[in-house]
Amino acid sequence: MRSKILSLTLLVLLLAPFILRAEQGVIRPGESWRDTHGRLIQAHGGGITFWKGVYYWFGEDRTPSNDPEKRYVSCYSSRDLMHWSFGGEVLVLSDPEHLGPKWVLERPKVFANSRTGKFILYAHLDDAHYKFARVMVAVSNRIEGPYKYVKSYRPLGEESRDIGQFVDDDGSSYLIFESRPTRGFFVARLTGDFLNVERTCFIPAPLEGGALVHYRGLYYVVGSHMTGWQPNPNVYATAASLAGPWTDFRPLAPLAANNYDSQSTMLLKVAGLKATTVIFMADEWRPRKLWDSRYLWMPLEMGKGKMHLPSPQPWTIDVETGESALLTSLR
Repeated sequence: MRSKILSLTLLVLLLAPFILRAEQGVIRPGESWRDTHGRLIQAHGGGITFWKGVYYWFGEDRTPSNDPEKRYVSCYSSRDLMHWSFGGEVLVLSDPEHLGPKWVLERPKVFANSRTGKFILYAHLDDAHYKFARVMVAVSNRIEGPYKYVKSYRPLGEESRDIGQFVDDDGSSYLIFESRPTRGFFVARLTGDFLNVERTCFIPAPLEGGALVHYRGLYYVVGSHMTGWQPNPNVYATAASLAGPWTDFRPLAPLAANNYDSQSTMLLKVAGLKATTVIFMADEWRPRKLWDSRYLWMPLEMGKGKMHLPSPQPWTIDVETGESALLTSLR
């Protein structure tokens, strides 16, 4: 009996790393998400750039020990969307436009320009009272940085606050930005050098947190209402063309769920050999502990003009096949 117990113990010890690895290969929306070194992922308000077979996740680093006079953008990389390695701070920026105390750098997004070989980082840049309302642009020769600040501007001459990114199936790249005075948001195509934009469409809906995806012949756009840090029911609309017309906006999840206390930041399409999964990426903001704000990532149920955000639960994805699976047994 003792030999059997010892054998079983040895087997468990041998299998432990594989069991742990399998457990780590699960996305758990709303729970603490840690990188491959066990540290909390700091990529708030972020976006994903897919480059040469690797996913790069850029976002706001809200670590409490950061220099309060500077703003930090971090980078993580992954080949499977589940295990993320910290690539360092790609941007550490002092107040670039003399905006004063508590100046704002939010929602960083990185675009890869295959024509110029440059990587362009966009972010919302503002003062503490949100009156500056511009985008900032930084450039790097490497996707993992470092990025150098170039300029700030108002795209299309309009105020810009929350921004999003979208890369269409043909590779054309777009900046999404909310413009408060126009009571709507713009989808604007980046110019050849990605340092400016040209008008593509205006969606007359007073929403922020704009995100966009092209799926089976339709464009789906998602946004949240303007309630500050407080979550609200996110909504979506569709169109056959970016130029519209767009349908009326409809709730993404049951109204009572309040979008599961999250705000949209990006729609990530994973097109594999067998299926295509669209991931709803969102932030669960904790304004008193921004560094501990959580991430709600879930595969969407969508098609034929309809989009639904399921209730948060553990899930997994195979990026090669594009297939995702809910793991209800792990709830």
